Amino acid sequence: MADFSHLGRPSAEWVEFSKQLSLPPRPNFTASLDMKAIRQSINSQRFLARNEELKAMVDHGVKCETIMVITSDYLEIPVRLYTLPKRRNPASVLLYWWSVGYRLTPEWKAPTQFQDAWDVRCWVLKNGEALGIFSTSNLYVMGISAGACLAASIVIRERMSGEAVIKSQSLCVPWLCLPEKFPVEEILPGKASPTQCRDAALLPQSWVVKYADMLDTPESHGDNPVINPLLFDEQVVTSLPPSHIMVCGDDPLRDHGMLMKQKLDRLRVSTKLHAYPGYPHFFRRFPNCPANKSWDNDLLEGIEWMMAQSEMESQE
Repeated sequence: MADFSHLGRPSAEWVEFSKQLSLPPRPNFTASLDMKAIRQSINSQRFLARNEELKAMVDHGVKCETIMVITSDYLEIPVRLYTLPKRRNPASVLLYWWSVGYRLTPEWKAPTQFQDAWDVRCWVLKNGEALGIFSTSNLYVMGISAGACLAASIVIRERMSGEAVIKSQSLCVPWLCLPEKFPVEEILPGKASPTQCRDAALLPQSWVVKYADMLDTPESHGDNPVINPLLFDEQVVTSLPPSHIMVCGDDPLRDHGMLMKQKLDRLRVSTKLHAYPGYPHFFRRFPNCPANKSWDNDLLEGIEWMMAQSEMESQE
């Protein structure tokens, strides 16, 4: 049985940094909450940081364009396209799943978000020539938190349908299964991250459960590995791509990423792990966090690694 609890020990660096933060009080889920207002408050912080990053990219000549993609149920969702000033030919495309673009809870229930991700993947393949993709040998996926679940889901869905288009995946602090489906039996008693990190900063386990409630996954989809990528059948899903995984130690989702790595290692899939002991879920949202430089360097290293791995495997 696994035990990753050593990663959850307090980080003195984070504890000291967190003293200067004005973190909101944890909501009382027994009361009636306006989840849309809470989402707007959380996203306003993210958008401020995002806008600064967008400005920096534009200053470096990166072209940013928003395109509307028609989904399989005939609605439109936005896709943001970033193009380097000197794009290599053929281009490599990284599908990056974040908190905007796909349809969100509580307005939209599962499996809407997963179908949106699949629809965008199909749109990229259909419009490859316009995007500079002349083959499918250079298509990668990446996601953060719930976005990582979407990234992993399209890899699993491809392999279940007998395809292997996505060449590598980067899963950052990933949510990889519904909380009630988490395989706690694979972890030593009392050591699983949903238990050890239930009161973690930024994302306590109560929030994980609340998000899952808002997702409102139909019972018919409850065991679907497209919605629960961590639970894919190792006898059925094969040819998985090189996988870069980032986990935070004091995060109830920590063991999602750790168990996924363990599972991929058993299948002899190339993996690369970056871990941040004692840090809470996606601390990178705070611009001055001491570990941000390590995160950024590790993320770049991971993306370069997975692209190199996929190129090596394509030559074998």
